[in-house]
Amino acid sequence: MSERSESEDLLGEEGSNTLLESLSTVEERATEDRVGATASAMRHLAGALGVLLLLAGVPYAIAPLASANMERFKAWVPGEGVPIARMFLAEQPVEGGMAVATGGAVSRRTARGDEALAEQLGDAVAANLAEAPEPPSEREPESSAETGPSVRIAPSELEGLVRELEDPGGRAMRPFYEALLRTAERQDGAITRIAHYGDSSIAGDGITSTARRRFQQRFGDAGHGFILISRGSMPYRHTDVDHSASGQWRLIELVRAGLRDHLYGYGGVQYRSMAGGRAEFGTSDRGPVGGRVSRFELWYQAHPRGGNLDLRVDDGERQVVSTRGEQTTDGWHEVRVPDGAHELELRTLGGGESRLYGMVLERDGPGVVYDSLGMVGARARRMLGYDEAHFRRQHAHRDTNLIVLGFGGNDADDPRTPEQFEDDFRRVARMVRRARPEAACLLMAPLDQARRSERGAIETLEPVPIIVEAMRRAARAEGCAFFDTFTAMGGEGAMRAWFRTEPRLAFGDFRHATPAGYRVIGNMLYKALLKGFADYLER
Repeated sequence: MSERSESEDLLGEEGSNTLLESLSTVEERATEDRVGATASAMRHLAGALGVLLLLAGVPYAIAPLASANMERFKAWVPGEGVPIARMFLAEQPVEGGMAVATGGAVSRRTARGDEALAEQLGDAVAANLAEAPEPPSEREPESSAETGPSVRIAPSELEGLVRELEDPGGRAMRPFYEALLRTAERQDGAITRIAHYGDSSIAGDGITSTARRRFQQRFGDAGHGFILISRGSMPYRHTDVDHSASGQWRLIELVRAGLRDHLYGYGGVQYRSMAGGRAEFGTSDRGPVGGRVSRFELWYQAHPRGGNLDLRVDDGERQVVSTRGEQTTDGWHEVRVPDGAHELELRTLGGGESRLYGMVLERDGPGVVYDSLGMVGARARRMLGYDEAHFRRQHAHRDTNLIVLGFGGNDADDPRTPEQFEDDFRRVARMVRRARPEAACLLMAPLDQARRSERGAIETLEPVPIIVEAMRRAARAEGCAFFDTFTAMGGEGAMRAWFRTEPRLAFGDFRHATPAGYRVIGNMLYKALLKGFADYLER
C-alpha cells in the first residue's frame, strides 16, 4: 500500500494538483511584481541621473553668456582628475607656516625619500636636500681650496647646481668675489660679510643657516654674526647660536613704521627698555659651526636720555655700559674674549631708556659671516622706511661685502601693477647701492606662492610671475645681480609639487617651505654664488 501525503488524504489527488497550481501562480506574479519594481526604480534612477547631467551641463552652456565666474560650478575642468574619484585622492592639508617652519624639521631624510624626491622633482633638486659636508679642520680650507693664486672651485662642489646668478659680465658681484678671494687665500683677518634682508622665509634662518654653514665650512667660520636682542612676538629663530631673552622689552619694527626718526638699526628692529630687560647670547655646540667666538659687539643708540646696562661674559665680572650721549647717534660696544665657547649676558639697569639694535658674535678670521636679517611680514618697499644716512652708517661699520634683498612673498598679496612692483624694487636697490657702493647687490626672487582655488586646486598666485620679472628688470637696471628662486623651484605650480613630495618640502599654507624645503633653497643659492665665484676665478 503506497504512502499518501497528508494533503492527498485531505484533498485527494485532484485537490493537491489545484493547490500546487495556485502556489505557482502566486510565485510568478510576485516575480513579475519584483521585476516591475526594479524596472521602475531603474527608470527613476535614469531620470535622476538625467536631471543631474542636465544641471551639470548648465554652467558650461551659460558660461559664455554669464557675467559671473562659473568655473566653481562646473563638475570638471581641464587639468583635474576623474570627478568623484579625486575626492578620495586629494591631498590632506598639513598644518604649517612660519611658526612650524622655524621650529625644526618635520620629516627625516632617508635614502628612499631621496629617490622619491628625485623621481618627483629631478636629481638636481634632490641633490640640494643634503646637509652641508663635514667641516674641515679648524680654520683650514677644504682640499679643493688651496692658498695663493691657485684658489679654485672643484666641479664636484657644484653638483646639483639648478640655477646660476644673472649677472652679465660679473660686474654686480665683483666686490663680493674680491672679498671672498681674500678669505679663500687665508689673508690675515680677511672676513667676507653677507647681509641678507628678507621676509619670514629669512626670519626663520632656514635658507640663511644653510648658506652660512656651507660658506663657513668651505671658507672658514668667522662667527655667527648679527642677531636681534629679543624674539618678541615675531616667529624669529637662528640656528647654530644660543640666544634667549626675557623681561621688559618693547620692540619697534621697520615693517610697522613706528619711528619718526626712522632709526631702526642694522636688523630693522629697535628694542627699548627702562630696566628689567635681559638677553643672553652664546656659542652653540649643536651644529658644525658657531662653536667659537672672539668678540661680542653690542649695537645700540646713544641719546641724551640713555640708560645703563651691564654685560657679563661667562661667570666673569659685570661691566656697566652707559647708552647716554650728548646727541642721538649710533653706538657700539665691543667685548673681546679668548677664541672659544662663551656666553654673554645683558641686563638693562635703568637710569634712562636703553635703545638697542642687536648683538654681533664674530671671530678674527679669515672666514665668512652670514647675517640673517629677516623681518616677518615685510614688503620690499618697507626698506625705504630707513633713514638713509643711518642705514649707510650701519653698513659702513659692519663692512658688508654683499647685500641680498630677498622679498616678494608678501608683495604678492598687494594689488599693484607690474610697473609699480618694478619701481618698488628699483627704489630699494638704488637706496642700497647709494648706502653701500663698496658692496655687491643681489636681488633674490620669492618662493612660489600659492593658494587653494574654490575647486580645491593648488594654484600659483597670479602676481608671483609678474613680481619675478619686475625684480629681474629692476636688478638689471640698477646694477644688481639676480637669483630666480621661483624658477629654481620649478616655476608655476612649484609649491603644489613641493607640497606633494616625500619628504614634504612645502607647508599647507602654500606660502612657506618646510625646514627641508628651505635647506634645498639655501643649497641652491649657495651653489649659484659659488658658481659665480668660480667663473670670476677663471676670468
